[in-house]
Amino acid sequence: MEAEVQADPEADFGKRMFEYYALLWLQFDAPIVPVVLHLRGGEPKGIGIAEYRHTLFGREWVRFHYASVGLARLSAREYLETSPLGAALAALMGRPKGSENLELRARMLKRVVESGLDQGRQLLLVTVIETYFRLSVEERMRFRRLVSRKEYRKVQDVELTWADELRMEGHEKGVLQGKREALKRLLIAKFGTLAAEVEARIDSVSSAEALDEYLDRVLAAAALEDIGLIG
Repeated sequence: MEAEVQADPEADFGKRMFEYYALLWLQFDAPIVPVVLHLRGGEPKGIGIAEYRHTLFGREWVRFHYASVGLARLSAREYLETSPLGAALAALMGRPKGSENLELRARMLKRVVESGLDQGRQLLLVTVIETYFRLSVEERMRFRRLVSRKEYRKVQDVELTWADELRMEGHEKGVLQGKREALKRLLIAKFGTLAAEVEARIDSVSSAEALDEYLDRVLAAAALEDIGLIG
């Protein structure tokens, strides 16, 4: 499967998907299913088929189809139990409001921490949920009460050892510092130990919008260089 994660729609994205497909086919000579996951926007119905056409001299020479998934247009409840990855990506999907919303978040974390995945992969998926399913201070207090129930014991451990620590640090040091720490944790979970120059670059970012953009890029990045923090 060729999977591409896209934060925002791009005019020439279909061409890029075709180029990726062609390169992978030439390199591996194996069946490939091309899929793009849109963090924002995407197919009006959530899942559909998009196409890229190449024409020259008034004639169509290439017509390439690929699956297009608009995560924000899908129902989190439908994908929560499909897999640990599905539970994490559900944080980017459509969600209910109120107490049902908090219950859904608890179930997402429960699905991940009880998945049997190694600690590194669990941390990566938990970080996705924490980053894209944010809670207000009041919601966080209600969420703590919710996960104090017996069935959410492992979720409570996650809250105490990771989520609460990060949120408290974010409130104490400000929103910017909280986002910086979230970005570092996500990068370390995906790519390993960060070089001092990368950490220094993150610490120097003074815009919340810029940090959000870097956070969005992490899901799509195949290598640390793709984030834009090096060079």
